[in-house]
Amino acid sequence: MSRKNQLFYHSSEAVELADYMDEDAEKCDDVDRLSDLPDNLLCHVLLKIPTKDVVKSSVLSKRWRNLWRDVPGLDLGYGDFPEYNEFVSFVDRFLGFHSESRLQNFILDDRCLDLDYEWEYDEPHGANVNRWINAVVKRKVQHLHVLESKWEVDEEVEIPAAVYTCESLVTLKLRDAFLPDPESVSLPCVKVIHLDEVKFANDQALERLISGCSVLEILTVNGDDHDCVKVLRVCSKSLLSFTHVGQCEENIDEEDLVVAVDAPRLEYMWLSDFGTDSFIMSNLGALVKLHMDVRFNLSYQKRLDPNDVQKRNMIRKFLVGISSVRDMDIASDTLEIIYDLSRCERVPLLRNLSSLSAQFSDYRWEMLPVFLESCPNLKHLSLGFSTTPGEQPVSIMPGPHGFLPTLEYVEIGKPMGDEEAETKLVSYFLEKSTVLKKLTLFLDPDRKKEAPVILKKLLTIPRLSTSCQVVVADPLSFWGP
Repeated sequence: MSRKNQLFYHSSEAVELADYMDEDAEKCDDVDRLSDLPDNLLCHVLLKIPTKDVVKSSVLSKRWRNLWRDVPGLDLGYGDFPEYNEFVSFVDRFLGFHSESRLQNFILDDRCLDLDYEWEYDEPHGANVNRWINAVVKRKVQHLHVLESKWEVDEEVEIPAAVYTCESLVTLKLRDAFLPDPESVSLPCVKVIHLDEVKFANDQALERLISGCSVLEILTVNGDDHDCVKVLRVCSKSLLSFTHVGQCEENIDEEDLVVAVDAPRLEYMWLSDFGTDSFIMSNLGALVKLHMDVRFNLSYQKRLDPNDVQKRNMIRKFLVGISSVRDMDIASDTLEIIYDLSRCERVPLLRNLSSLSAQFSDYRWEMLPVFLESCPNLKHLSLGFSTTPGEQPVSIMPGPHGFLPTLEYVEIGKPMGDEEAETKLVSYFLEKSTVLKKLTLFLDPDRKKEAPVILKKLLTIPRLSTSCQVVVADPLSFWGP
């Protein structure tokens, strides 16, 4: 018997060990506090750990031998078994225990799976998963996670229609699956949906899924494999958090992909997508935190065309749509697009923004002042720089920069390595910030010995704020981008 099989089937040695532990416990005066708990509480504890580890607990004593069968959840990785048919057999066996009772968790994923291994199985994998999902829906499952890894190119797990009307469901997480267009959706308890590389039947599939979740709070949509989708529409009155991660490069097909968000209670949003052509933001008055790394399907080779009025209008409306945000993380690629817009028209104001973190892929910080002019109430600014030069430097318009009347704290981390550019950046903040309280430069570890010399040089720079403190600090204490 293989070592992996021993995780799920009791060998004679394991049974003998359990018997010995029972006899030994009777002779021992010490109290086994864990075994003293009632079965329902023990099952609740075991529900929090992977099923393979739960089954291992069956060798502890006679009392624990069959306890794993009563745990109201399955958390299993395909790689927990050496053969696919054994995996199927175990899942079928587990679902056969107490088949009329409620099931809290049903989790399948590809943990520990050797993706180079070619499974041999008697029936299509998708049919097995479909059958299991229908079974757990009947048992009123609360947390359904089916995280696939495209076992075969021509095979795809299609989520059965029964999921759309599972009134007990609270969490739905899917990867590498297909969501058909539902006739109706009724998911009154779903609070979390996580979709990773999931294909949708059409534009309406995701929209109808979201509209049928009246208490949805967290939505994540990752992946760029939305062949049948032109508009990714997120409309929810209850949504608090939305994450969208799409293409990391511009859309080579040049299709007009759109992400539209209408969520009046949304507090947190993460957008990371180069390939989407248009973002439409509506009713985001509650937005608190925003991470933004988007290029609107523009690239270093395809810059914003001043004559492209439609694209300019879209970017301006997007900025107006997120104007209520208070805390923002922004990438230099997005700053570059906004800078190009500023050369054509005035950038909309972000009046509520008080904290900003900006990550630069190189040393081209000169586009930042134009954006800061649209943040009239900014108090805290964190900057980070990579050491990789940009592909093509942005052409920066010369001219005086305005004052920074509200900025109180500046942190510059992962410093630039270019001493001249670094000094110029620090000078900009010290000379333009009227109420600056503290500017902190976090040195690279290789430059720690230079700290006294660098600090002495920075202290010679004129400061508009007489109360400003200049600090050169250890990079380990930097909490910025």
